[in-house]
Amino acid sequence: MPIQTRCPHCATICQVAEQNVGVPVQCGKCKNSFTLKRPAATSVCRLEIASATTRGLVRGRNEDSFLVQHLSWSNRDERHEIALVVVPDGMGGHEAGDEASGIVIRQALASLVPMLNSAPTGRFKDATPAMLAETIDFAIQEANRAVYRKAKDPACKGMGATAAVLLIWDLHVLIGHVGDCRVYHQHGAKLTQVTKDQTLVARMVELGQLTPQEAALHPKRNEVTQALGKHFDIEPSRYNLKLAAGDWLIAATDGLTAHVEDATLLHHVSYASSAPRLANKLVEIANARGGSDNCTVVVVRCY
Repeated sequence: MPIQTRCPHCATICQVAEQNVGVPVQCGKCKNSFTLKRPAATSVCRLEIASATTRGLVRGRNEDSFLVQHLSWSNRDERHEIALVVVPDGMGGHEAGDEASGIVIRQALASLVPMLNSAPTGRFKDATPAMLAETIDFAIQEANRAVYRKAKDPACKGMGATAAVLLIWDLHVLIGHVGDCRVYHQHGAKLTQVTKDQTLVARMVELGQLTPQEAALHPKRNEVTQALGKHFDIEPSRYNLKLAAGDWLIAATDGLTAHVEDATLLHHVSYASSAPRLANKLVEIANARGGSDNCTVVVVRCY
């Protein structure tokens, strides 16, 4: 069936055969060529993002931080959804962990938000997943060095942070990861832990020296092998995935995973009706089961 459109040169109504959509055609009146673009795919998911945080029931202060920047726009019937999620867990240094996690979100803001804010201009329309991953790496490296420099202050000596940085670019999710914050992806009936904990016991499980059950009770289960601010250079892990309508992402500090196992997480994701309700519910469960640590959760619902 032919599609009616106006010639962009002379405004004459033209009939374009469906098989010619996306290829140059000639206006019957002015003879100039133009291309009728295919309608934008409707598969770009809309995002609902929510966060919750608590100091828990044992710690005297909350050394977690989080940053969420969400931008959506539409032009010429092309819809876009991009978002930045940063979840750092501060640690050590005379109770200066909150300073470390604060530096991480401020540096992420400085390094990545200008790119998000420029996206509607079309400046980054050809950005590839590999290019976006490099940008996340840069942001994490800059945050690491900022924490490293600040840790030379006697009041902050020994501080550091673990972190998960997520950049959602339409259907693509790029993740940079250091330490033991976790990112989960729920697709259909399956919940997947996307990130691998950078801890001593996780490595021992990988080598077959511990079972997952033994690792959960190991006295050094929280000993990370890499953290922001401990060394001048760092090697973040990279992960990427694709989103589909109905998917969920969960980024959380280890205060959640200390009390909420995967089966419980899957159960509550499966019955969740909104991102705010799920984020708050998960934090409530962590506190109800002991609240031994600060707990921060950012939930992304794709619909």
